[in-house]
Amino acid sequence: MAPHPAPLIPPLAPPPAKGVANRQRIVEAALHLFMERGYAETSIGDVAEHAGLLKGNLSYYFKTKAEMLESVSEARMQELFGRLQQRLPADPTPLQALEAFVQVTQDSAHELARVGCPVGTLASQLGKTDPSLQPYASRILQALADWLGAQFARALPPDAAQAHAEHLLTLLQGAAVMAHAFRDPTLVDRQAQAARQWLRSVLPPPAAA
Repeated sequence: MAPHPAPLIPPLAPPPAKGVANRQRIVEAALHLFMERGYAETSIGDVAEHAGLLKGNLSYYFKTKAEMLESVSEARMQELFGRLQQRLPADPTPLQALEAFVQVTQDSAHELARVGCPVGTLASQLGKTDPSLQPYASRILQALADWLGAQFARALPPDAAQAHAEHLLTLLQGAAVMAHAFRDPTLVDRQAQAARQWLRSVLPPPAAA
């Protein structure tokens, strides 16, 4: 049976019940502003204003902007793996699991064309402005690479599995960059189809029943 993606993701510590909605608003506002203005150019006050909260109230949930970034990273990771979990069939083969990942990317084609990939964009921004914070964004890409590698490793030798995982992730991240640059979601669609064809060429067919 294929490993589920959820165990790869440490669950967020549950906030106080009364603060769930506010915390979610803050995280969503922070992600929006980090993408729109950049992490370095976004202040805690900006996030509070965008979330419709007083700056003093925001500090109840997050003491620093770095804490906010960590929660943005965690929330985005859980969202991505949640989408993947919904796409996985019961007891998926390696090919089915990997094609589900491709489909999750394709499902976001219009979003990627409009705003780009939040994960890749944040990792790039932080690498230029504050490398000490880059792991908060790059850890999502690493988690995806690890999950992809685990699926390939069910059918291929370890070295090949890692190389193929890196290739697939790079292919789809590149499609996201190009789709955003040209504001064209069909670029994601075309690369997703190319990814499926490639997967079927490198993975062995399922054994006959």
